[in-house]
Amino acid sequence: MSDEPTNRPRRAMPAGKGDQTPRGRRDEAENTSARTPSSGPSASPRTPASNGSGPPPSAGSQDASVANEGGLPPRRGFIPDTDDGPVFEEGPFRAPARSAVTPTTPVPPPAGGASPAGDGSTDSTGGTDDDSAFRRPAGGSQAHQPHRRHSRRSRNDEPTAAPQPSPSQGLPATDRKAAEDDDGSPSGDQLVVDRSPFRHWWTWAVVAVLLGAIVFVAVSRLGGRTPVAGPSASSAGGSTVTPIPQTALMDAADVRKIDEKANWRIDGTVSKVASNATDSISCIVRDTDHPNPVSTWQRVFSTSTKTATAALHRVDGYADDATARKAFKVEAASLAACDSVPTHIVSAASVSGLGDESVSLTIAYQGAKTQYRTVVLARFGREIQAVDAANYDSAIDAQKTGSAMAGAAARSCDLVGGTCPTTVTAKSTVPPVAGDPGWPVTSDFPRITPDQGEWRQTAEANVSSKGTQCEGLTLATAAGPSERKQRTYLLYQDSTAPQGFGVDQLRFSFSDAKGSAAFAKKIGDSIAGCGKSVKTAKISDAKSFSGIGEKNAAIAGRSFIVTQDTGSGQNAIYQVAVASVGDKVVYLLANVSPSYRFSDADWSQLTVRAAQRATQIS
Repeated sequence: MSDEPTNRPRRAMPAGKGDQTPRGRRDEAENTSARTPSSGPSASPRTPASNGSGPPPSAGSQDASVANEGGLPPRRGFIPDTDDGPVFEEGPFRAPARSAVTPTTPVPPPAGGASPAGDGSTDSTGGTDDDSAFRRPAGGSQAHQPHRRHSRRSRNDEPTAAPQPSPSQGLPATDRKAAEDDDGSPSGDQLVVDRSPFRHWWTWAVVAVLLGAIVFVAVSRLGGRTPVAGPSASSAGGSTVTPIPQTALMDAADVRKIDEKANWRIDGTVSKVASNATDSISCIVRDTDHPNPVSTWQRVFSTSTKTATAALHRVDGYADDATARKAFKVEAASLAACDSVPTHIVSAASVSGLGDESVSLTIAYQGAKTQYRTVVLARFGREIQAVDAANYDSAIDAQKTGSAMAGAAARSCDLVGGTCPTTVTAKSTVPPVAGDPGWPVTSDFPRITPDQGEWRQTAEANVSSKGTQCEGLTLATAAGPSERKQRTYLLYQDSTAPQGFGVDQLRFSFSDAKGSAAFAKKIGDSIAGCGKSVKTAKISDAKSFSGIGEKNAAIAGRSFIVTQDTGSGQNAIYQVAVASVGDKVVYLLANVSPSYRFSDADWSQLTVRAAQRATQIS
């Protein structure tokens, strides 16, 4: 052994010393199976795997490797000594840790020229845990070892290419130390321990807590600027909207104003109403254009009367007055049209003393038995209330219905910022404009056969009707009118109706009311005396009626049944009516039969409605 310092570069064991077992590795000497392939009991000479950067080792080199250690590769990390075992490098002792991530530094060739054996000879193939004897000290982490390299054994037990020695290897220890310091890489025998402050799990936990606290503070400071959606929506300015309380609904005392003699009971109260709910306010359809309320209450009342008197009360609260005004406009328009079959608009009323704005409509469900519905719709600030009072045989008065609503609205009007109700009054008026202004809507037409029939309308057109031949003039060309239009309404799905049954409505405009009155009188007088002037005609059921249009315009009308003999025992029967209002004249003609015709009351009401609609245009 030379006098070279013990921390010099490692070298292979001198020839002839291979039969000695280093005392630092006694456990491996006793169990040679840990260093030999599983295919045989004895170790065979191993050749280093070629790294592709130089010629394969010569036979002489292989013989030199066999001569060393008697077939075992040279050990690393110590200098062999014949009498004292291996001598380790100076410095603090560390347990060897050649795990899967521990680097292995190749041994430089000795002066004799023999090539070192492959590093893979120290690996185990017998199924034992190679890392158990070389595990890192407790507290170390294998995840932070980017500088370590190691040899791996291939599946056929041949060692893979050994790592190339770094330029600092083969130098004296002091020079090698300086070289490693220059390039920043650790020495082959240096155990690199991760000292990063993030190697412990609790460090990441602290970081997560700090980040969570920062996010919480940021969200808390910005919370006042975040809009609230859904039922708890905020009104303009970010203030929270107070939900409408349940006390805004009518109670037993309030509903008695609809019918004081009836014994009223509450059948149910809900805070949510589905769009397809069977219990809903008549004629009001809430489509996609309808604003969403922030709170809703609905209550159903019933009685045990013979006419099955009942009531439905709904209260909707909105975010602000503007939204409530928009919702009221949509609901009022839906109520005015009321075009769901089999509804028939019976009458309308203007209600005063009930909130900021209100409207009332009475309809009839013309089923096997007619049920009347009186609907009162009113807005109080950002709150909308609707009461639907039902009764068979006769309609409930709009004033009574509005008075019942007023009792409930008085409890919430201050909360919603609306005009509180006072003494409620109702007055008959023209139904609100719906459809094409100036013309009746299909819901203005009554059914003739109970529970049958659906009315449909054609487009507006020029006058083409020839009338009954009793009008005393040509309707399409007679002098006087400044404008004349016609629209036809046809009845479908009534098996008892005559073929092609319908109503022709003609509308004439004049320069003034005097001209319209004269034109209507001429037609009426001619029809009334047609039985004398036309031998084939017969006039019956002459009636007079009146009504009120928009702006209190007076309506005056007459109706007749005209029967014309068409020969061969066949008759053509017409139900006709003429009325004047302001500067307009309306003329209605229906082809009826002796058994199928409008009642006198329905026919007169329909003619008045046509005249009322005519007053809704200038």
